[in-house]
Amino acid sequence: MDTALFTAINGAHAPWLDQVMRGVTWLGYFPGIWFLSGAAALAVPRLRPAALRLCLAVALTYGLTVGVVKPLVHRDRPNVAGLVAARTVEAVPSTDPSFPSGHAATAVAGALAGTTLLPALRVPLWALATAMAYSRVYVGVHYPSDVLAGALLGAACAFLVLGGFPPSVSPQPARAPGGVTFRP
Repeated sequence: MDTALFTAINGAHAPWLDQVMRGVTWLGYFPGIWFLSGAAALAVPRLRPAALRLCLAVALTYGLTVGVVKPLVHRDRPNVAGLVAARTVEAVPSTDPSFPSGHAATAVAGALAGTTLLPALRVPLWALATAMAYSRVYVGVHYPSDVLAGALLGAACAFLVLGGFPPSVSPQPARAPGGVTFRP
């Protein structure tokens, strides 16, 4: 199923979309976009605690993905393994281990932590994270399972750093008539 889904996504190309996906995937290198967002927010005193969490979530995710999981699993990328006919769109296709996707991991960690920083930007943050994750299969350097595993690792790291759900998505306590609050 992984190869079939890879082939379906990677095989559907259009010249204009190749350019878009190359740009989106480029944004995810060295988790720069997420760090830059967090660093910029550090300049605003009321945003500093959330900005630090964003940077910490992305750094933890990146470190675990690149420094621990990729070397342990050491799965070849589709463009290297030769198991599927991968069409690569990147200027210099990646050849380091494939599992899990670092782009997907840091994008999900960044989007999840970023919603604590600026909840009003939830939709654009998640749209960017989704596009980054999708781009990795589209450009031919990750299997869908790499992306899914990366997303789960990123979510787990963000939840760890955030101490659970961000305030903008955490369940609200139930209120009974008379204003009494029930906490689960």
